Amino acid sequence: MRGFVRKGITLVMATLTVASAAARADAQTPSPARARFVTDRGTVVLVEESHDLPLVDLVLVLRTGSAHDPPGQEGLARLTARMIRMGTRRMQPTAVEEAIDALGAQLTIETSPSYVRFEGSVIRRSLEPFLALLARLVSEPAFRAADVELVKRETVAAIIEGRDDDRGLAATHFRRFLFQGHPYGRPVIGTPTSVRSIGRDDVLASYRASYLASNVILGLAGDVTRVEAERLVNARFAALAPGTAAADEVPEPVAPVGRHVLIVDKPERTQTQVFIGSPGTLPSDADHFPLLVANTVFGGTFTARLMKAVRSERGWSYGAYSKLGVDRRRDAFSMWTFPAVRDAVPCVQLELDLLGALVERGITADELRFAVSYLTNSYAFEIDTAADRLGQRIDVEVLGLPSDYYERHLERIRGVTLEQANEALRRRLSTDNVVIVLVATASTVRDGLQALPGVSTVDVVAFDSE
Repeated sequence: MRGFVRKGITLVMATLTVASAAARADAQTPSPARARFVTDRGTVVLVEESHDLPLVDLVLVLRTGSAHDPPGQEGLARLTARMIRMGTRRMQPTAVEEAIDALGAQLTIETSPSYVRFEGSVIRRSLEPFLALLARLVSEPAFRAADVELVKRETVAAIIEGRDDDRGLAATHFRRFLFQGHPYGRPVIGTPTSVRSIGRDDVLASYRASYLASNVILGLAGDVTRVEAERLVNARFAALAPGTAAADEVPEPVAPVGRHVLIVDKPERTQTQVFIGSPGTLPSDADHFPLLVANTVFGGTFTARLMKAVRSERGWSYGAYSKLGVDRRRDAFSMWTFPAVRDAVPCVQLELDLLGALVERGITADELRFAVSYLTNSYAFEIDTAADRLGQRIDVEVLGLPSDYYERHLERIRGVTLEQANEALRRRLSTDNVVIVLVATASTVRDGLQALPGVSTVDVVAFDSE
């Protein structure tokens, strides 16, 4: 999403937050032409008008994602979504791609633990045929057996190829290690074994359980009106199946007890990828915004404490950031660095020390003022386009955020006090109960990691293991 789930790019624009940007942020909703309605079958439709350009962004989101995959069938939600693009009984996959190109459109698919998202952009004059195409794809998928097997082979190949990406590998194992036994720890793409075990009947069952009118949110942003949207949606998406998706029964994650290390053993590494973290925040937490502000001080900008200590002062890693994930359940707080092998163990120790100092002593009044200024001024860039604003509204619907989460975003950021920020750090973060995950050659770092104070366990898994 353009909101939380698309905030992986680290903001480094603190010096660019000028007064005009702050004024734009205060506007909150530059285009007041917005609408929300629900179709007769329960589909929520959001409209965010902007007639600056003859373009429309379209989003179709399911309220269910990979966290709802049956155990042993990890990757099913993603595979099912990929099959949607493989066409209908009357359209082969090549015909689908040709139709998208002919309309001057684009269509991408994203799967996460809590949702599946189809996102497209199209020129204004092609909106109706593009909507009609998307509606046919989600309402009349063919699920040809041969296509299922093709997508399975492509998925397994992507999993194997992904092992060459050390950062992605570390991130996957970090979530698996932190959320072990919890649906958030399952790889969205699945494993070779789980993907190969999925059959056409499993895909059909997944489709029938999730691709229901009441489980869908449709969003349109750009050169479109509410009247047009209502007409087009009612005309084109009436074929979505009725029914109610299963209740979201994903439990809250359990925090680790003690310091636990996982080394993803990969031969001949000269550089490591390091993730350190624990469960973090929920938007419903009373201290949610204070924690966001405090994390900005710690690792949310290019001038934050982590970056200064790790990169500027020691040169151990080109980047050093911390992040607070947000989902329906408590997601991860994580620190990410990528030091050379010789610096990996001292870098881990430094990060733990910095986090400990943050929790124990908190942030300063000057740091609070900077973080609040940075977050409020840079917020203008998060609501700059109709698509951005639509993304925030979809976040509210899909992730179950408070209805005024974004409407009062700036007010709540500005209202954070030093006492609130420091109390949130003490309540939510800890250096005693964390997981530490490295992609490295185990023999070069294992002894040093085992010797770190407070480490309870050091496990090693092969980089190509499932």
